[in-house]
Amino acid sequence: MKLIKSLLIVGLLGGAAATTVHAMGKGDDCPMGDKGMSAHMWQMDPAKRQAMMEQHLQMLHDRLKIQPAQETAWKAYIDAMKSAQAPAMPMAKPDATLPEQMDGRVKMMQQHLDMMQKHVAATKALYQKLSPEQQKQFDQEARHMRDGMQHHMPRHRPASAPLPKN
Repeated sequence: MKLIKSLLIVGLLGGAAATTVHAMGKGDDCPMGDKGMSAHMWQMDPAKRQAMMEQHLQMLHDRLKIQPAQETAWKAYIDAMKSAQAPAMPMAKPDATLPEQMDGRVKMMQQHLDMMQKHVAATKALYQKLSPEQQKQFDQEARHMRDGMQHHMPRHRPASAPLPKN
């Protein structure tokens, strides 16, 4: 059960990260920084969502101050991020048995894990090409994004933690 819970968390974080970690921004200059927007992002028109992602990528490019010699690595990173989009959630069959439902969830989590592994490899390749100052900026942007994601994620308590008393 812990494996399934862990894979689910990795899958959810991987799906979100693969499509947004490169879209890190802050405040009013960030088209996806609005708290209300993040809740509705996945319900919006795909073309509009893609335009927002492109805007974010440009913002990150500018904040990292990507140099001409780094453009090839940047483009490879972007290509990997775009090809590593989260898989669509499969529709559950209404008459699926519990084991079939669980198999479907594990399959989806494995797809998310595979996607996240591609994302990590692409991020590491870009990171190696960045200067120490750019790496620091990238780390700050990632921290900001992680903090934002954690703010919107449900809180989990360890399985060993006692239940709260009502």
